Amino acid sequence: MTPSLHCYLIDDELPARTVLEKFIQRVPFLELVGQSDNAVDALFAIQQARPDLIFLDIEMPEMTGIEFLKALEVPRPHVIMVTASPQYAVEGFELNVVDYLLKPVAFDRFLRAINKVKREGMERINPVTPILPAPVVQAHAPLRTEADIQLTTEGEAEFFLVREDKKLIKVVPNEIVLIEAMKDYLTIHLKGRTIMVHMTLAKMEDMLPTAHFLRVNRSYIVRKAAIKEIDGNLITTIDDKRVPIGVTYRDSVWETMKKNIM
Repeated sequence: MTPSLHCYLIDDELPARTVLEKFIQRVPFLELVGQSDNAVDALFAIQQARPDLIFLDIEMPEMTGIEFLKALEVPRPHVIMVTASPQYAVEGFELNVVDYLLKPVAFDRFLRAINKVKREGMERINPVTPILPAPVVQAHAPLRTEADIQLTTEGEAEFFLVREDKKLIKVVPNEIVLIEAMKDYLTIHLKGRTIMVHMTLAKMEDMLPTAHFLRVNRSYIVRKAAIKEIDGNLITTIDDKRVPIGVTYRDSVWETMKKNIM
């Protein structure tokens, strides 16, 4: 039997906490050990509750979620941000949150965030198969290392060879929607599947054709042709993923994109 992963909710909105509470109840190994409607009370409450995972809102009175994170002692529980405000995503990932969920949160997106927690490893639980079968190239395949990826050319079309066991899987860049960095790993979001590799975003950026890809913040690279719309500092991709444009990247992003404005 899988030991419970202890969860704590911090959100000033009761409806938001109620939704997450129901999601937690639907996952057998998740256990809700407490909740707070403000970050100040939560700072003291988690000392007693000792959660493995915190679901954290950002815009709250007295203390914001960002301020709460900075006030937590290290080592701290894993944190998933749950907010209606996409503009804090870059800062959240800089503070090493596991994932960033935008309200209203769908259950399948909630499960993918839980899978990320499990991949990072928890002291309270043993490694188990993800509850939501992630759309990877091959089920139960070992994580790939940087040395397992090669860049080749096929005529004028570049592609990646990703090694899994004794197989090499070809990934064509024009199938990539975006690339997401999470600590020492990258999740390559393709059309209809994802692949996780052990590599830095900077290394991946060097390997990609610069004419077709755009670094938009510290954690994301987006294929230009996969951008569906830009609303202020928020990019929406063709598969409806939303990616914030980082402050230090805004000028370069707009300089690149304005060439295509009619």
